[in-house]
Amino acid sequence: MKKEQMVVSAIASTPHDVFFDDRDQAVPYTATADDVASTGQQIWQELQSGKWGEIAPFTVTPEMLEAAREARRQEIEAWRTEQEAKPFTFEWNGRIWNAGPDSLGRLSPVVMLAKSVTAQTHMAWSDADNQQVKLSMPELEELAAAMVQAQVDRNDEIYRRQREMKEELNNLEDLHSIRAFDVE
Repeated sequence: MKKEQMVVSAIASTPHDVFFDDRDQAVPYTATADDVASTGQQIWQELQSGKWGEIAPFTVTPEMLEAAREARRQEIEAWRTEQEAKPFTFEWNGRIWNAGPDSLGRLSPVVMLAKSVTAQTHMAWSDADNQQVKLSMPELEELAAAMVQAQVDRNDEIYRRQREMKEELNNLEDLHSIRAFDVE
């Protein structure tokens, strides 16, 4: 392997190599002999001149693997939070209805009102096609229960996918695979 290739390999494979003035943390950076960016040219020249010492072969440590896994775990957690917050639709009583935290938040006070002695006997509620549907108060309660069940089922699917991703991640043994792991 040429020294030039070894240097590029070492830089490209090392996480958190370069601190830039406009960044809070170091970022991976690849410098090459024909780099067009002035920063890349400077890094390349300094590495070639020996300013930073001898370029040692890159070695992945257990701590690096764990740090990379932890970063992916945090992405998986963020993915779950994002998925659970998204609206979705479900079928109930021959119609498609909007659901999710926002929809449930709008329907809950109506259901509470339905249990009141002074409640109306019927109320219009919009389905997913924005069509007004006249529902009795017991039907509104059934709609809310169906919406909660749909959300529980959906969140359970999201939870299972989160567990699958974490298991897949835990089975990865090399840094490249961990970094390339796609959270979806």
